[in-house]
Amino acid sequence: MNSVKYLLPILAMIAVMAAAFVACGSDPTATPQPATEAPPATAVPQPTAEPPTPVPMQPTEAPAATMAPPPTAMPEPTPSPTAAPEPTATPVPEPATAIPATWPVTVTDSNGAEVVFESPPERMVVYDGAAVEMLYAIGEGDRIVGTHSYVTYPPETESITKVGDAFNMDIEAIVALEPDLVYVFYDRFNEDLERAGLKVLYIKSLSHGFTEVSNQIRMWGEITGAVEEAEHVAGEFDERVHSIEEKIEEVEATWTVYSHGFDWWTPGRNTLVNDVFELLKLENVADFEGYQQINPEIIVGNEPDISSWLIPSRALRKTRCCPRCTWLKTRTTSMTTCSCSAREPG
Repeated sequence: MNSVKYLLPILAMIAVMAAAFVACGSDPTATPQPATEAPPATAVPQPTAEPPTPVPMQPTEAPAATMAPPPTAMPEPTPSPTAAPEPTATPVPEPATAIPATWPVTVTDSNGAEVVFESPPERMVVYDGAAVEMLYAIGEGDRIVGTHSYVTYPPETESITKVGDAFNMDIEAIVALEPDLVYVFYDRFNEDLERAGLKVLYIKSLSHGFTEVSNQIRMWGEITGAVEEAEHVAGEFDERVHSIEEKIEEVEATWTVYSHGFDWWTPGRNTLVNDVFELLKLENVADFEGYQQINPEIIVGNEPDISSWLIPSRALRKTRCCPRCTWLKTRTTSMTTCSCSAREPG
C-alpha cells in the first residue's frame, strides 16, 4: 500500500492521456458522400394497342451518409486521494512466560567443590546477612531457621533462632535445628559442620561487587525454585545501579571516605562497600584489598571528608555521636550506617 501511493499521480496522468486519445480517434466534421444516381430502368413492353406511356424515373435517393456518433466525453479523472498511512498497531505485550525451575541444581562453592541440590532446601541456616535479605526479597525467607545475632533486617528475622555471632558458631545449636543446608560466607567452620553430617555451601561473599550481588540473587532463585522472582529482583537491582550511574555522571567533586567496622575492620578494594564508594565517586582511604584491620593513624593522616560507621542496630543506643560533627544515621540493612561529614553542608 505504501508503495502504491507513490504511483497514483502517474496513474492519473495515464488516465487523462487515454481519455484524450479516445476522444480524438473519430472525426465529427467528416463530409457526407454525394448520392449515387440509380441506373435508368428498362421499359416494360406494353400491348401494341396503346402507345407506351413513358414512366418517369424517380431518382433513387442515396442513403444518407451515416454520421459518426459524437464522441462520448470521458469523465474527468477523479484524483485519487493520497492514501493515508495505515495506523501502526500498538503491540500488545504477551504475557510473561514463567521461568521454570529445573532440577538438579549444581552450585560451585568458593573452594571449587560442587554442591548438588535435588530439590529446594526446606530448613536453612544462613550465616550471612546479605543472603538473608536476598532470600526475603525473592519471597523465600520462610525457609530460614537459623542465622547469626547481627542479622536484624528485615524485621521478620527477629523471630529466627540465632546460633552465634558473625564470627563464632554454636555447632550443637545448628545441629539441633536439623537444617538441610548451612550457608556460610567464610570457611572457618566448614569441617566442623561437615563432620556433623550437615550440607554446607560456602560462598566467599566479602569480596562481592555489584555484578556478584545480581548473580547471587539468581543463585538463590535456582536453589529455592523461585527462578522468576529472583530474575525480577536481580534485574531491578541492576537497573537501579545503572540509574545512579547516569545521575552522577556529571559529578566531578571527589570526597575521601572511611568506613568503620568492628575492631577497626574496614572494606578496601574489591568489596561491595568500595563499589558503592566508586559509584558515588568517593575515594576510599583504605588503600588495600578486601577487608582488613586498619591502623587508626592512617585514618587520622588521611583526614577523610566522610566517616561511615557500621553499627549493629541493637548496639546503636550504646553509641555516642561525635560532638564535633553532624551524624547522618541511615537504616539500610541489618547494620545502621552513621556518616560523619567533616565538611560544611553545601
